[in-house]
This record gives sequence, C-alpha cells and structure tokens, in this order.
Amino acid sequence: MNDDLTIIMPSYNKERYIVQALESIFKQNTTYNYKVIVADDCSCDRTIEIVKEFQERYPNKIILLTSEKNNKLYKNIIRAYELTKTPYFCVLDADDYYLSDNFVQNALDYLEKNKDCTIYIANVLQMLPDGKIEKYSNFKAQKTTFEEYLNGVFPFTQTSACVYRNVIFKDGVPEKILNPTVQSWEFSFRGDTFRNLIHLNKGFAYNSEGHDTVYRITDEGIWQGLSQIEQNLFNATIYKDFYLYFDKMYPKFLRLSYSLYKNIENNFLERFLNINSQTVQDKIIQGLRVLNTCYKENENALKENQNNVFGLKKLIMRFCKKS
Repeated sequence: MNDDLTIIMPSYNKERYIVQALESIFKQNTTYNYKVIVADDCSCDRTIEIVKEFQERYPNKIILLTSEKNNKLYKNIIRAYELTKTPYFCVLDADDYYLSDNFVQNALDYLEKNKDCTIYIANVLQMLPDGKIEKYSNFKAQKTTFEEYLNGVFPFTQTSACVYRNVIFKDGVPEKILNPTVQSWEFSFRGDTFRNLIHLNKGFAYNSEGHDTVYRITDEGIWQGLSQIEQNLFNATIYKDFYLYFDKMYPKFLRLSYSLYKNIENNFLERFLNINSQTVQDKIIQGLRVLNTCYKENENALKENQNNVFGLKKLIMRFCKKS
C-alpha cells in the first residue's frame, strides 16, 4: 500500500525530546498512510537507539538515515528530500510535537479537496524553557498567495505546523538546491522559510484556526543563540538569496533584504563591540560586505531605495581592515 505522507524528522542529540515527538506522530488518528524519515546527523547520545526502538514497535514505518560525521542541517535534510516521493510531506523537528491527534487527517483532507493549495498551516503553541505553554501564533482561517506574500501578507507560523503538497521534490531535488553556486545558500535554504516560499510559489497557503502543534524553545536552538545583528544579517541574506534563487524575478525580495540590512545600523557599534567572539565579528563583516556588493550590482532593482544602499559602507570598511 502506497504512503500518502512523508514526515521528515531531522535530529541531532535529541534524546530528551524525540520520544514525545515520535509518539505524537504514531498517535495520529488518520485514514492516510504515512512514513517517517529520521535523518540523524551523527548524534552521540541515545537518539539513534531510541529511534531503533520505535522501528521495532512500528515495523516498516520509520526510515533511519545515519551519518558517520556531522554534516549540519542543510546536507542532513537534503538527503531526506531526495527520498520524499509521496504526494505530501512535512517536517517535524525532534524537539517539537503534534498536540492534536487529528492534525494529519485535517491537513490532508484539506489538501485533497483543494488541489491548488500547496501548504496547509496550523497555529502553534510554544513551550518556554520553564515549561510554560503559550500561543505562538493565532491566525484566523485565510488563504494567501505568493503575490500577497510579496505585498506584505505573512501567513507562516513554525516548522511543525506546515504540511506541503509535494510539488518540488517528487521529481527529484532541483539541481540548484543539490549543488548551490552561492555559498550562503546552504544556510539560507536549510530551514522552513525556504520550504515555505518555493511551495507558495506553486499555489496558495491555507491557515487553519486550530492550535495543533507545539514548538519547544530550548537553549540549544540555532536562532536563540544569535545576537540581534546576526539575526538581521541572517534574514537579510535569506531574502537576498531568494532574489537570486528566483532568477531576479521578484525585486521585492531584494528590497526586503535591504530594509533588514538598514536595520543593522541601529546601535551598530555598541551591539557589534558587545560581541566577544572575533570569529563572529569577522563573519558579520564578511556578510555585510557580500550584501553590499549584491545591492551595488542590482541597484535598479532597489528603485526608490537605491540612493541609500551604501549607508553602512564607511562603517563596514572601518572594521574590514581587521578581518
């Protein structure tokens, strides 16, 4: 019997949480068939042992991908994409979990009935480090198109809440994703922002009203460990890379990138000098230089913003000497 859904679970040293994540999958009340791909990035705790225990409990339901070395998230999840040939797929991080036992059923029911929908999105609760649970998102039912996104409508919540129609990976992972020619793409395209936009570009997203998943915030998260400058730089780089990925068809991505770039100016010196790591400081300077070069090469795409493109140039050059 063919599977309808692939649930991808990237993991790295998640022994404390992965039991709850996997149990929330196998508690789903659904008429659809699904399989789970656990892509483990060389965990050195009991993560793999736990997954193997679940394989014994649920034969033929879990594919475990192991690695002899840590390859980081981009390469780790790409190999799961390559195996994803089902009509639908989603990603559940090993420290998050499904709250509703009907999440899969509701998502696939909607996608089955609405063939132009490429992303089903639920609302999310977040679990804080102290165990307190509160709302992370609270969308009302709505549809959003790619054009509406470009005009400022943001329908997305968090990784665990999205189920995708497999319009991208069913025919293989695109070459530009498998072998990126831009160095930053491995960082920009490793998470949910990238998945969301390449699928939204093929249809529309639908937000449901239910709070169906839980996003666990831990001190192990990549995002939580970044400074404000690094977060702005990361986002500016992502949208610059979307502009390039879509072959410069959507200048609004570049303008959004630039607006984030400009936000870095706020208290830049104070924030920059408070970063104690020379390595991090060097990465920030290099990242700003790359962005500045891209804006200069694509001045026309920035249109009304182009006169202010180089607001950080002197500031950047001041620190480039030590990089």
